[in-house]
Amino acid sequence: MKRLLLVAVILAAVAVVVIIAVRALHHDSGDLSVNQKAAAAIVIVDAAHGGSDAGSKGDSVLEKDVTLAIANKMIALASEYAGLRVVLARSSDTDVTASNRIGAAAREGATLYVSIHANAFDSPTAVGIETIVDAGHASGDSSWSLALAVEKATVKSTSAKERGVRAQGTAFTGLTVPAAAVYVGFITAPEERAKLVTSAYQELVARGILQGISDYLAAAGSPPGANVSP
Repeated sequence: MKRLLLVAVILAAVAVVVIIAVRALHHDSGDLSVNQKAAAAIVIVDAAHGGSDAGSKGDSVLEKDVTLAIANKMIALASEYAGLRVVLARSSDTDVTASNRIGAAAREGATLYVSIHANAFDSPTAVGIETIVDAGHASGDSSWSLALAVEKATVKSTSAKERGVRAQGTAFTGLTVPAAAVYVGFITAPEERAKLVTSAYQELVARGILQGISDYLAAAGSPPGANVSP
């Protein structure tokens, strides 16, 4: 009798363990599904310059430091934006070649590519945010739509002057995913520079860019294909 009771207890314990394991497996599977949905759009965020390439300079403020700080803020905030995963082309103060930056889109199967810059000009009165599209894109295509959405949302978030969207030659010619470069302000303008070095303003910029990306994706209906030419 005691032996039968012991066997029954052991069998019951085994059954409990199996049930718990099955439930845990099901839960993990569900989380994976959510994560997959959450990563439906992969955005390469390229903090311009880095390492030996300081970019523009205003007083003692370097463009490479401003762009990296904003990119890192975007990583920290990305989980608040459903369906979005941010991947940095540069996550530290290091030299990264243009081909490696662009190549990140292919390696990650990216949906979009956004580059962050700070602006500079001879006159300290030049201020505001502007967004650039590669000159090879026709007005109204997906890159223009992305740039317009990012420009509008970032200006709204920061209350900075809106300088608009324009086309020029860029390093984006190898990309076939929508791409834009947002110039988040002038580090040669004392008042704007003072804002760009603060964590609070960098977060406003980061939120604006993320919101613009989110707005673009919502308007597009579904993420465009992620292909990069060799």
